Amino acid sequence: MTDTDTRTPAQGRWFAAFMLAPALGVALLATPIARAGPAAGSLEVEIKKHSTGKEATIRQGEKEWYILIDVDQDRTMIIRTESIKGRETKNSPEIVERPMSHSEVDRIINDFVSGVKSTLTP
Repeated sequence: MTDTDTRTPAQGRWFAAFMLAPALGVALLATPIARAGPAAGSLEVEIKKHSTGKEATIRQGEKEWYILIDVDQDRTMIIRTESIKGRETKNSPEIVERPMSHSEVDRIINDFVSGVKSTLTP
């Protein structure tokens, strides 16, 4: 996203995912799995399962961390982003040239959430 881009970080992520999805032959259908309730200054974690992978969003105040893992028969797409006050500060897409198993996807999501939590703990 550029400085003049009017998309929100969430819209930018979905735009990127949908632009890459046809190239990977993937459809993203989201079904919520778990969500922690928000409280002032607390961590809010949302994990959604897709027909072809998973995504997780972690929020604390105005900070947000996001990961999308999308698997097809040939490869795996992983997108990680960070944003502060709705402005994306990091965006790291990755393509793994093989399909990942469900357990690998779960492990990456869990490691991502644990990693974010550990950086926020004093």
